[in-house]
Amino acid sequence: MTKILKIEFSKSTTSKNIRQALNLSKKLNAVIDGDLVRIELDIQEIFNRWELVNAILNIIDKWKSFNIYFKDRLCVVNKDYRTLFYALQELKQCYHANQDDPEDYEKCNEKWGCNKVNYIALGLRDQGVRHWFEYGHLVNPDTWTIDKNKILKEVQMEIERKHLKACPAFPLSRIQAVIDQLPDIIKIDENWHVIYKTEMVNGVLTRVVSELRFNVRSDEDWHKMDNLLTQINEESFNPYPVGSDQFLDWINDAKKRLKK
Repeated sequence: MTKILKIEFSKSTTSKNIRQALNLSKKLNAVIDGDLVRIELDIQEIFNRWELVNAILNIIDKWKSFNIYFKDRLCVVNKDYRTLFYALQELKQCYHANQDDPEDYEKCNEKWGCNKVNYIALGLRDQGVRHWFEYGHLVNPDTWTIDKNKILKEVQMEIERKHLKACPAFPLSRIQAVIDQLPDIIKIDENWHVIYKTEMVNGVLTRVVSELRFNVRSDEDWHKMDNLLTQINEESFNPYPVGSDQFLDWINDAKKRLKK
């Protein structure tokens, strides 16, 4: 497994805690090169030896010779690596709480495959800062095209921000597959509402599209739409390619059946 964390310090420090630091370093399989002590750890070693790693950092992180690298990138200030360790601590707790089998991604989350990927919600009622269908634009008054590239970029930014790829069970290959399965277009009907705003474009006040919203009406409507989305996501119910005219016709017919 790849070593993603590197900790370095000098033996020549005048700190009275040097002996304790060296003892902890030995337990972490440190390599001593002249005056330099180097500890390199993969993610499983970080998780399994969390208390030792924290103990040595609490001793040496104020020393002038102290350096810490994450994936070969130097954390240049104390705040950088503290932020990193808060993120790794959350991953550690999540991994051990939810994951018996590192390949069992569904156990973590049946949608994105990771509970920590939550900036963009995949369901109509799922909690998230934004919903997948908000990313797109109108190509004509009744057709909304989904911007899948923008969705992917947003999710990738969240993954990097939270250091999620450090998790042994993170389903990286699943992310693109989930986005690919989203509809390419949405037909604007009574279930959808386009929100407009006015802004200055080339010096002229112009009415432009702001966002797309799903119309919330009643619990019964929510139930019907949830059932419909479940069917749409199962290929055995809708045999047509996602985004094709036949696919959308099937959806509209299904809506009519559900309303009866």
